[in-house]
This record gives sequence, structure tokens and C-alpha cells, in this order.
Amino acid sequence: MRFNGNAYTSGERASDFTLLRSAELAREHDYAYFLIVQSKGGNSYSTHTTPTQSHKTETATTYGNTSDVSAHTTTSGGNTYVYAKPSTLKTIVCFRERPENIQGMAYNSEFVSRSQSQKYGIAAK
Repeated sequence: MRFNGNAYTSGERASDFTLLRSAELAREHDYAYFLIVQSKGGNSYSTHTTPTQSHKTETATTYGNTSDVSAHTTTSGGNTYVYAKPSTLKTIVCFRERPENIQGMAYNSEFVSRSQSQKYGIAAK
């Protein structure tokens, strides 16, 4: 299972959604348990630079044939923001009955599906 979040997704949420999808997939194929045999996570990064804007203020005063001009320019923007987008990848093995003598934790697909759905206010499948 792979989940790619956006800049507003926390690493915890990305991991939880990958776990939820793993449970849903196991249940869709009538497996009661699954084991995560490989898990990877990380972030990809993107940037956004705001546009620059310039505002100019001028004042002119005329005395006969001469003029006095005063000008002021203010530039704002041009800020660059870096956004982290979390992603997780889990490889699972599914079981119809609770496996014995295994390394790692066997997840109950029904429990994981129900608890993660409840945590995020998602209708359980």
C-alpha cells in the first residue's frame, strides 16, 4: 500500500491511512489478519514563491516653470515557502487465521478498519 499526502497531511495521518487501506484490502479478500513485512516512509518537498508586487507613490509640486517630484517605491512578496508532503509504503502479507510464531505484529483487519475509520470520521467499509 502506498499513500502520498499533500502539504497539509501529517506523517501520522499518512501512516494511518496506509494502515487503514491495508486493513480494507485484507477484508475485501476475506483475510482476518495481516502482517506488515516492509514499511517505508519519507517526505517529498515542493516550493512556492509568492509573486512580487511594487507600489509607487509620487508627489509633484509646481512653482512657476519648475516642478519638484518625490517618488517612493515599496516592493513586497517574493517569499519562498517549502512544503513537505509525507508518503508511506507498506508491504503486507494476509492471513485468514491469526498466525502463530511470527516476527512482527499481526493486525486484526476488522479492528484496524473500525478504529482508524472512527479516528478520522470515515464511514467504515
